Amino acid sequence: QGAVVLFTGAGLSTSCGIPDFRGPNGVWTREKQGMPKAQVDVSFVSAVPSIGHAIASQLVALGHVSRVVSQNVDGLHLRSGIPANKLTELHGNTFVETC
Repeated sequence: QGAVVLFTGAGLSTSCGIPDFRGPNGVWTREKQGMPKAQVDVSFVSAVPSIGHAIASQLVALGHVSRVVSQNVDGLHLRSGIPANKLTELHGNTFVETC
């Protein structure tokens, strides 16, 4: 118990309405192909954590997961209840400033 590290990426937040970057309709994919930006129905501020975020939070709370490592910058892991001391945000968090 507690030796599991959960690694998450954009797929966890796409169900919340946040687009990914490299998928077939991703932000960078569309830009590279000269396509207009995709319509985004939700902002990072108004996005709500998904069932996947809730499950990750519960796994941490129950001691089954010792750390969550995320590539996401949307802040949804923290809002789902994962404690900051159990979360590594590889690309930062749009809501947290540090020097």
